[in-house]
Amino acid sequence: MTRVEQDKVDGPDPSGGYRHPDPVTDEALTWFAALQDGVPDAGTLAAFQDWRRSDPRRAAAFDRLAEIAGMPELRAATLASPSAPAVRPPAPAPAPLPPPVSLPKPRRAPRRRRWVAWVAASAALVAAGLHLYPAAALRWAADHWTAAGERREFPLPDGSRLLLGGGSAVALDFAEGRRLVRLLRGEGFFEVVPDAAHPFRVVAAHSTVQVTGTAFAVRSGEREDAVVLERGRVSVTGSAQPDQSLALAPGERVTATDDGLSVAVRVDSASALAWREGRFIFHDQPLGTVVETLRRYHDGTILLLGRRIGEERVSGNFRLDDPVGALRSLAEIAGARMAVLPAGVIVIG
Repeated sequence: MTRVEQDKVDGPDPSGGYRHPDPVTDEALTWFAALQDGVPDAGTLAAFQDWRRSDPRRAAAFDRLAEIAGMPELRAATLASPSAPAVRPPAPAPAPLPPPVSLPKPRRAPRRRRWVAWVAASAALVAAGLHLYPAAALRWAADHWTAAGERREFPLPDGSRLLLGGGSAVALDFAEGRRLVRLLRGEGFFEVVPDAAHPFRVVAAHSTVQVTGTAFAVRSGEREDAVVLERGRVSVTGSAQPDQSLALAPGERVTATDDGLSVAVRVDSASALAWREGRFIFHDQPLGTVVETLRRYHDGTILLLGRRIGEERVSGNFRLDDPVGALRSLAEIAGARMAVLPAGVIVIG
């Protein structure tokens, strides 16, 4: 495995750290971290009270974080690091103050204390049942899905076969001669029964793959889709440029993003599709991209704090049934710290 040398950072990078997808929860996390830094001044407290009173959802989100920050299990996990200072719940809310004319922004905590605060807040989110990922909604929309770390094969209505990777989901539409699969999340390998009169389509986040009969894999991610062809031929169209398509030959791979399609590149199909056998093989990939895949094989939450850490280039060959071990190795390669907290929370930064 290799890595590109770069300066280490002490704690999360404030310019590119974790952001919760729910804006209210993300605001509560910001205030939770800011109020860990000593005794807040009057201006900060006034701004906090104004924020808290403006929406009951904000008060509820912050109260849940403050309550669970005092859990003994969370304190023990946080204080296990010899360099980590104690994490304490924020000071009790003072009596309401009249809103100031100009509200100051919350002060940023020092880097080391901010690291501990984010770790505590992350664990509190999971323990409080705030949903980091809309798993329930995804399963509601899916016809077939797999849990984290699970791989399952499903027969499709036309006789084709689908192998779903961990943490993946699909919705099917085979009515009135259609052969359409929507890859809602994760990765699938398709062995398609030939039928020239009824093309088989897979629609992912950034692309559509169309075939009449072949074997190929599609991975759908937040930033890109990836299509790898094992045998036969497929045509890939990017959502950004629906009037342009690219034909793949066996052993080729293409990615699709919001900017369009990449060029087709030759790959080792056995390595690219090793997830079917329970392994994850990658070469010179950003750590953030690798972590995105490992999230689907860990029954918990993985937070990668800091854009610079996520841009580290890594290579490796890991078992997918041991994502925690893989993450420990990757964190060491990237020069990052890793904390394993209750409720399956892993923080790397």
